[in-house]
Amino acid sequence: MKMELIPTVQSLLKQDAIRVEGDIALIEAFTKLIDLLSFQYEHPPVFDFNSYPFLDHSARKIPLLSDSINRPLSQQVLYSISLQPERFEVLVHIHSDSTAKPEYTTKPVYTVRKPNLSNLNHALHALYDYIDDSTHFLICQNCKQLVAAELCSDNSCGDFAKTKHSAQHCESTYKQVFDTSFVDRVSITGEVVNVFKGEDEIKFYASSTAWPHPHEPQCYSRVIETLPLTATLDEVHALRDKLEAEQKYPAPCFHCKEEFDEGEAMDLASFVDFDTDEIVCYGCASLHYGVVY
Repeated sequence: MKMELIPTVQSLLKQDAIRVEGDIALIEAFTKLIDLLSFQYEHPPVFDFNSYPFLDHSARKIPLLSDSINRPLSQQVLYSISLQPERFEVLVHIHSDSTAKPEYTTKPVYTVRKPNLSNLNHALHALYDYIDDSTHFLICQNCKQLVAAELCSDNSCGDFAKTKHSAQHCESTYKQVFDTSFVDRVSITGEVVNVFKGEDEIKFYASSTAWPHPHEPQCYSRVIETLPLTATLDEVHALRDKLEAEQKYPAPCFHCKEEFDEGEAMDLASFVDFDTDEIVCYGCASLHYGVVY
């Protein structure tokens, strides 16, 4: 199964597709874990500003699970989560009618009795992974809409073994209320090499520092590679791993041992009479080697 065809927890929360009930303390703990594992932006990174590719430091806007407590069941809701000290449970709601009286099928798909609350983070992480990897709903590769997996064949609407007219099956298969454009398994932040899926291409970028004025450094995101939007998730991960192995920064200063990004330090080899790949920060370059800025 291609992971990019499966809705993410973040995409479900952003569209009010999850409802939760149960113990408030457990819900708050799960909310914090989702926030930790989320990589969504209120505004996308800005790679070009005032002649420098400065980073937009806008705060991330993560939908909160706590906003979904006891949400009324509607065509928008696909998963219900119950968090009780004695049981964790997930129900899936497969809607099948768009009339004034919607019809849906509810199935229990995940149950943990007597969860290990002494290792709560592990128990909640397992629950998160289940929903984030769940294949109960899939994005049809033909019409790009969300459908129940039981109505899919080869990741597309309907049974194509019986007909060559895929469009006909897509038109007759009921679509879940869900905007699949919110599904993003490509964008990654918090790594040495970050990835952002933009409207025109996939950008790989690293943290750096520019000096538009001698005493006013500004952090920014430097794009180091791109891929077309048609790149697969495996191709993205492979290139990111390759680029990470090639990056010199961030790295610790040879003298003070603090870690610095590109633009905040220089090669130590410029100041010593031996071969080295170490770096020296600007402060230590002034202190130890008399460099004047």
